[in-house]
Amino acid sequence: MANKEEDETFEEYEVYINPEDGMPNAHPNISDINQESDSQYEVTDFDDLPKSVIVTNIHSEVFSDEKLKKKLEDIFRTFSDNVVFQWLKSFKRLRVNYDSPLDAANARVQLHQYHFHKTRINCYFAQPVTPISIKNLKPPAPVKQFLISPPASPPVGWEPREEGEPIVNDELLAALASLTPGESHELHAPTPTQPAIIVHTAIAAEPCGKIGLKIHQTPCPKY
Repeated sequence: MANKEEDETFEEYEVYINPEDGMPNAHPNISDINQESDSQYEVTDFDDLPKSVIVTNIHSEVFSDEKLKKKLEDIFRTFSDNVVFQWLKSFKRLRVNYDSPLDAANARVQLHQYHFHKTRINCYFAQPVTPISIKNLKPPAPVKQFLISPPASPPVGWEPREEGEPIVNDELLAALASLTPGESHELHAPTPTQPAIIVHTAIAAEPCGKIGLKIHQTPCPKY
């Protein structure tokens, strides 16, 4: 049995959809335009507004039924006959493209939460695409190109840094040579909050492969 709301004729500027969310019956950016005028709208001041509406929460049966699809399209044609529909079945969405941002705004405001075939559809503005001129596309500065991973060619004048010679610390070598094999050497005395640092030197392994010195784990200090 068809729903009573679906059988009612949709009239422009007379339907307030979903008053709970506080949506007015006109777009806030175009509230000063006389909607009852028969003259063509001046859209030069609203070129930055989106001209497309994304419709979600459409029942899955609509995508496979041509009659239901046409019925929903006719509802959106209430605002303008110059409209293009893009059915996105895999995303369960419908994109409605108007040639005027005023028509898109009216459809967005008045058809949001409109009851259609077992569900209430949601309408959202599609993000307008900002055109980019190919002439304005330039590569990064040569200095920044070297930071790209993997890096591009190095900037002009760049030279690899020469590796320095190995640093020989005589004091460190002397300290290591003074360590007696098989003995423990305390490098850092314990504190109330930190354990001591002790180095256990190894000794030569016995023929059987056993080590004569057993290394004990340094205990954590007791607080």
